[in-house]
This record gives sequence, C-alpha cells and structure tokens, in this order.
Amino acid sequence: MICISCGYDHDEKFCPNCGEKRDTQKITFGSTIESTFATITSMDKGFLYNIKNLTIRPKTTIEEYIRGKRKGIFNPVSFLILSITAYLIVEAFFKAKSIIPEEKVNLVKGNLGYKIGASGGSFIYNYFKFFWIFTVIPLSFITKLFFKRFNFVEHIAINSFILGQVTLIIGLLSFIIFRFPLLFNPFIYVALIWYIYKVFYNPKYKSDSLIKAFTSILLFIVILFSTVILIGLIKLI
Repeated sequence: MICISCGYDHDEKFCPNCGEKRDTQKITFGSTIESTFATITSMDKGFLYNIKNLTIRPKTTIEEYIRGKRKGIFNPVSFLILSITAYLIVEAFFKAKSIIPEEKVNLVKGNLGYKIGASGGSFIYNYFKFFWIFTVIPLSFITKLFFKRFNFVEHIAINSFILGQVTLIIGLLSFIIFRFPLLFNPFIYVALIWYIYKVFYNPKYKSDSLIKAFTSILLFIVILFSTVILIGLIKLI
C-alpha cells in the first residue's frame, strides 16, 4: 500500500517512514467527536495524561517536553487554553463571592480608587479568558529573569503547563469550596510558587530556588494588579 501522507510503499500497520496509520478512517461527525474525546480523556496521551503527569512528576514531564518528547504530551498552550475553558464552564454554574463585603463597598463607591478598580475589574471579568492566557508572557519574562536555564520560548511552554495545571486543579477545587474568583484566589499563587520551585529548583541550592520562586510570584502578582489598575485608569480617561 502507498502511504497517503508521504507516498512510501509498505505493508505495515503504520508507515515505517512517517508513522501514518495504514487504515485511516473517513472523516465523519462521529469519528471527529470520538477522536477529540479520546485526545482529551486518554490517560496515555492528551489532556488527562498532562494532568496526571504534571501532578505526579511535573519537573520530569516538562523537561522531557523541552528536550523534544512530543508523543503523548498535550501541547502546552492548548493545555492552558483548555484548562481555562474548563474552569470558566464550571465557574458559570457557581457564583464567585465578593472579596469586599457589601457594606464596605457601599462606603467606598464614590471613591476614585474604587472606580478605577471596578472599571479595570469589569474589563478583566469580560475578557478573563484572554487576560489569563496572556499572563503567561509576563510570568515567563520573570522566570527567565530568575532562572536562566531555558530560552524565553521554552519558558512560555513551561509556564503554560504550570498555569494550566494550577488553574484546572487548584483553581477549580478551591473555587468550588471557597468561591474565590481566580485572580483573587490565594491558593493559586501558593500553588504557582510550589510548581515553579519544583520545576526550576537546583538540588545544590534548594533554599535559593525557593526564594526565587517566591519572589517570581510576588512580582507576578504586582504586575497583574498593576495591569488591572492601568486598564481601569485608561477606561475612566
């Protein structure tokens, strides 16, 4: 048989030249749904494979991907996008509680600081999916600054894995229990410190790695809330 992908003549189940399956199914609605579902739910590859391995062995899984292992591991940016989407779907069924008590909100409603925060907050709420996805960029600048082992694009991949995992597991569970909105969820930032420490730590300088991980997330928080304030100012102007 002639391989449909590369034209190589063979009689194997998979093409020896490019790995294409011999008997490829015709595309139907059912086969598309089945393929998508299998990609997401398979414990040997895909979305759930990422969740399992980023929970059990985050450093090894991420380093294998950076070194070139792609088979079975879900693309980090796609993983981040799917994680945020899953979080927002669940969030739609529950209502996040207000961080500031209502009586205090009424006292400061005319305050300029409140107006700026409310304006920036409403923008972030409306476009949260995109906002949270793009936070991987400043986070990667920060981790690149403190941990110089990888190039910037590799830091993007690493932090997409980390943000996706933390959003889906820690963000989702703590939201269901405590109703903290993701941006104000303290468990998110604690988990980010832990993951960054686990992925980037140097066995010879463990305490130094922990300090760098903590400082990285502290700076990340400052950038996030500065962005909210800046957006609020721009909207008011």
